[in-house]
Parts: sequence; structure tokens; C-alpha cells
Amino acid sequence: MKQLPPDTVRLLSSSQVITSVVNVVKELIENSLDAGASSIDVKLENFGLDRIEVRDNGQGIKAVDTPVMAVRHFTSKICRHEDLEHLETYGFRGEALGSICAVAEVAVTTKTEEDEISTQYTMDLTGKIVSQKPSHLGQVLFINYYWKNRSVLLLWKYEYKNLKTSNTTHHKSS
Repeated sequence: MKQLPPDTVRLLSSSQVITSVVNVVKELIENSLDAGASSIDVKLENFGLDRIEVRDNGQGIKAVDTPVMAVRHFTSKICRHEDLEHLETYGFRGEALGSICAVAEVAVTTKTEEDEISTQYTMDLTGKIVSQKPSHLGQVLFINYYWKNRSVLLLWKYEYKNLKTSNTTHHKSS
């Protein structure tokens, strides 16, 4: 037996959290709602297989929290297991963005009320920031599926093909 490399372990465990485009969108909408958003706009390119974009008017991410915003198991929702009894949010595990980073290219643009301008952060596959730059976009999260994890992308394309075939078959029989 051989121990799997850390990147492989991260990828395998992320594919348990992020199983489909629908799951990614659900996680991101929950993040927006947890941030107090009253308006959320979701755009998908090629049904989300190429790109997912989520814009919201939530509170944004504080500059002090951005270095760990997508690092797995970092969360602002709980500090100890007793906090689980009093949860009032959708997300709390610190899994969503970190898991998405493991399978896709992720860029987060955020601005709090205190910030003069937005900042766009690009993360690596571990959720660590690899670049940041000023932005005019406000609150937006971009996810690109161009190359990062071909196996997850192929699985999603297979699911989409089956869904499309299923819908076509259903409509023909109606």
C-alpha cells in the first residue's frame, strides 16, 4: 500500500462535497444568504460546466478574513462543537469554497461597507490567495471549470448528457 499525495486526498474529499454544478450553486447561494444578501444573481456558461458567476449585495468579507476565506475548515460561524446547537446559518463547516477551489479556478471579488473599492482575490487549489487586485465589480464570485479537475468535469458532463437524454425521452413520450 501507498499513501496518497495530499493533492489527491484534497481532490477526492472535495469531490464528496462538490458533486455537481447544482451543488456548487447551492453552496454559493447559501454563502450569499449567510452574508445577508437580499439580491443574488447567478449566471451559468454552458449550463455551469464552463463558468459559474454569483453576484450578491451581501456584507462582503472583511480584509482580515480574506487570507483564509477559502481554506478548508476555517469558518466564522462556529468556534467549538457546542456552537452547533445554536446555528442560524446555512454554512458553518468551512468546506464550500475550499472544496470548490480543489476542483476549479476560483476568484472572489468582495467589498465591505468600510472598503472604498472592491478587491478581487484568486485562489489556488488549497484555497490560498495567489493574487489580488483592485476591482470595480462589487460582490461577485467567479468559478471557471476550464481545466482544474478533468475527472469531476467529465462526471458533470456525463450527468448533464443523461439529464438532457432523460428530458428528451420524457418529452417524446408525452
